[in-house]
Formats: sequence, structure tokens, C-alpha cells
Amino acid sequence: MRVTALFSKTKAAPAPAKGAKAPAGAKPGITLPSNPFAAKPATKATPAAKKPAAVKKTVVKTTPVKKPTPATKRAPVKAARQPVDQKAAIAKWYGPNRKLYLPGGLLTKADLPSYLDGTLAGDYGFDPLGLGADGKVKDYRVAEILHARWAMLAVPGVVIPEALNIPGGVWTETGKVFLDGETGRDSILEFWPIYAAIQVVLMGGAEKFRQDGVGPAGFVPFKGKFEESAFNGLDPVNPGGPLDFFDVAKNPQDLQILKVKEIKNGRLAMIAMLGVFVQGAVTGEGPAANWGKHVANPFGYNFVTITSGIDRTPVL
Repeated sequence: MRVTALFSKTKAAPAPAKGAKAPAGAKPGITLPSNPFAAKPATKATPAAKKPAAVKKTVVKTTPVKKPTPATKRAPVKAARQPVDQKAAIAKWYGPNRKLYLPGGLLTKADLPSYLDGTLAGDYGFDPLGLGADGKVKDYRVAEILHARWAMLAVPGVVIPEALNIPGGVWTETGKVFLDGETGRDSILEFWPIYAAIQVVLMGGAEKFRQDGVGPAGFVPFKGKFEESAFNGLDPVNPGGPLDFFDVAKNPQDLQILKVKEIKNGRLAMIAMLGVFVQGAVTGEGPAANWGKHVANPFGYNFVTITSGIDRTPVL
């Protein structure tokens, strides 16, 4: 009864759609009621949407990078100056083992004249003409030193005025410019006999004192007053004493080395003055003008082109 009631209460199932196949074993035209006791398919519960986990902000502490400290440059350590061996330095220029004008092997001690024994400053054993054979070597040395000192004063005195374009600065025209009054100075300053008189008095008096080995009393910087006796016993060529204002030659060993330096520079200055004289005679110009033209055109203005008259200007 209960089953019949259930069948009567159930509604007819909808017709299957066209094209849909009936399940196997089912008879056509008969609609089976749904089984009320059949277990309903379990429906999966839709999982609840999970909230996104909050991302924790992790603060990474970074250690600040220190800028590299620039390396400080250390000042170069200067090597301590070794004390100069005065005896070795003097032996280099004086005595039998001194330097000679030719290297070893080309000149021996036996080739040197006996009067050049190394006692004079700058003695290289050079006397090809035998001028000192008459026994006047020391007199010749005095003359050499005086000429050397004049030459060392003359070279800058010739070059500097010409380079500065001073009127009368070219040494070949100095006399003419003064005599013609073309210096642009006052007439009293162009009166050349005044300069001649001053030169004769001053240089003549100094030379007289030098030859006599005496000197007048006077005053000098850094030393003050001195008496005539201050010159007694001094070398007439290298007196020192009151005339050595800065005491550069107070030590005898230093004086020996300074004598060598003086004569070497003096000889170079004498050769330079010889070149100035030759250039002036050949070109009629001063050394500054000759040097300027040579620097501007070294191949076109030199000794060869001037003396031969051949144009040697390079052509590219």
C-alpha cells in the first residue's frame, strides 16, 4: 500500500531529450520512479575562501657600507745625505791621482810635464805648448784667473742688455751709440770719459792693492768694520777674509773645492766670449740675435750656412 501511494504521488519524469540514449536495460515508454532510498550523491562542500595570510614585512637591517678611506700619499722619504769625504773630494782634483785631460790608457803620469804636479786648482796636466816650462806657472795662473773672472762678468753683460733691447745693448754698437748720444739718457750720463775715469781709478786701485798684498780699512756687510791688518798674509788671488761676506770659504777644504769650480766656470766663460767675438765679426750681430735666428730656423741659420753661403733650408 505504501509503495503504491508512493508511486501515485510521484510525478512523471520528463521525456528524455532527443538524441539522448536510454540507459542499458531500460524499456522504452516506461518511466521508472526515482528510488527514494537511493543515497544522494554527496556534494562537495565549497571550501571557504581563505584569507590571504598577512605577509610580515621583514625589515632587513643593512649595515651601511663605509666609503673606503683614500690612501694618503706619503711624502717620499729623502735619503739622509751622507757626509762628504773632504779628503776624497780634494784628492779627485789635486795631487798625483787627480783627473787628467785624457782618460786612462791614453795619458800616463810620465807624459805630464814636471811643473804640473797637481798643486794648482784645475790642473789637468794640459800644456801642449809648454808655456809653463819657464817656471812662471803661478804667474800664468794669476793671469788666467783674472781673465776668467772678467769673462764670467762679460758674458751676461753682453747677452742680457741685448736681450732686453736696451739702447746700445748690442756690444758691437755700444761705443757708437754712446758717442752719438743715442742712448736716450741725460747728456751727463752719455759723457763716456766719466765712465773711463771711474773704471781706471777703481780697477787700478784694486789691482794695486792686490799686487802689494795689502788693503785699506773699511766696512763690509755681515762683518762690519775691519782694519788694514785684516789682509796681512792672505792669498792675493783668493784673499777671502773681509771680502768673503758669507764665509763660504772659511773652511780650507771648502776653499780648495771652490777654487776648482771657479776656474772651470771661468774657462767656459772665456770660450764663450771667444765665440761672441767670432760671431760678431762674421755676422755683425750680437749673440742674442744669432741665437734667436738659429732657434727659429736651425737648418737655415747656422755656422755652415753663414760661412758657406749655401741655403740648407729643408724642403718637405
